Amino acid sequence: MVQSAWEQSKQSKLRRYLRRRPEESVLYRVVYHCRDKFEQQWDELFLERYGSLRREVLDALDRYLSCGILAHGCARARCEQCNHSRLIAFSCKRRCLCPSCDTKRALLFAEHLAANVLLPYPHRHVVWSIPKRLRVYFRYDRSLIKQLYKAAWCAWRETLAETLPAGQTAAIMALHTSGDLLNFHPHVHSLCLDGVIESSGVLAQLATVDITAVTQALTNRFADNIFDALLRAELITQDVVDNMRSWEHSGFNVFLAEPTPPENRDARLFLARYLKRSPLSLERTTLIESALNPTIRITKKLDDGDIHRDLSPLEFLAELQQHIPDMWEQTTRYLGKYASRTRATERRQNDLKQKRQHDKGVPLSVELDERHEPPPKASRSWAALIKRVYEVDPLICDKCGGAMKIVAFLQQPREINKLCDNLGYPQYRAPPPLTKATSESGRTIEAVWDHFDQSIMN
Repeated sequence: MVQSAWEQSKQSKLRRYLRRRPEESVLYRVVYHCRDKFEQQWDELFLERYGSLRREVLDALDRYLSCGILAHGCARARCEQCNHSRLIAFSCKRRCLCPSCDTKRALLFAEHLAANVLLPYPHRHVVWSIPKRLRVYFRYDRSLIKQLYKAAWCAWRETLAETLPAGQTAAIMALHTSGDLLNFHPHVHSLCLDGVIESSGVLAQLATVDITAVTQALTNRFADNIFDALLRAELITQDVVDNMRSWEHSGFNVFLAEPTPPENRDARLFLARYLKRSPLSLERTTLIESALNPTIRITKKLDDGDIHRDLSPLEFLAELQQHIPDMWEQTTRYLGKYASRTRATERRQNDLKQKRQHDKGVPLSVELDERHEPPPKASRSWAALIKRVYEVDPLICDKCGGAMKIVAFLQQPREINKLCDNLGYPQYRAPPPLTKATSESGRTIEAVWDHFDQSIMN
């Protein structure tokens, strides 16, 4: 089919790299206008429900305000052929707050797993959830979150040891604290080896056993481990445990997806990226502007219709802050054969085996050479990650198509403003307010000016 000139022009524009504008997003507008008020009114409005306001939250909000803004620091890229220049803004690199930085982190994490960690065997996506009755304890004491990893891993390891006794399994587990409506919902997403690896190196796959029975056994063990952890911490009593065990639906749930074959690289990368997904989706977050009470609406899309949750700007920040981890808090665990110590030990043993064969004059087999060939390193290039997301390369010149190279890093506002003027970049402007300004008659200022312009035209 022949494309029109307009369609060709539109496609060419989409292939060009365009700087993202975070100042236009709902999240940036809320943080910019409400950050100070949020800190000042925390004790009055949110202390009783959420506990103390952590310093990490305020630091993350402050750094997010500089993310993607040229005026707060940028790099200058220049084409080696035509000398065309482009400015690339710095990123905040904060976890579980900036959707852009979370996307880049998820891409890098997925490439690392595919290249360096995941074995060439089928894997399952497994989700571990706890009842609402117990989630409150994890909100006020973040040190308890490690018990979620431990409970899930012990349940998986013990169940497979009972079902497939001769072998060792593996898993990668990531913490998610957010539900679809930004509510506090701590649960664990994991990418688990679909079975156990026997001493001979052969995989005994879980798909050959009764999955229904395995799922029920995993759920029961997971619930027992969570109850034991909360009992040891003296947060619940045995009466609470007995009462919850009598429920028809306990609220504990373990979801096992179908196994993903190793040759399906796209599916493996998608699951790995999902482990690191951002708690907030800008596409599902909208601002309902009002003269007095602006509202942040979060939408959850369902097959039979959408549901939404409305929050004030301060309530929105209060809900969002509980998903920001502490500075040194681990949100990903490598377990079993994927543990760092286990992988390092196996690597040393394989290297030692190769050295001994070489000393004896025995040529290495083709299979051994291929198996121990160093895996390709995951791409850490910012340009490569952007290309993976948007299918464009930010270091390709728009004018001549040549390669661009980073030539300078700029942090002085005066120099940045001078370059912005020379290159035609618009000056940074504060985002529009959340509330609509109104006149004394109650109409918005925009409506008054529209009426004024219309009267002049008439």
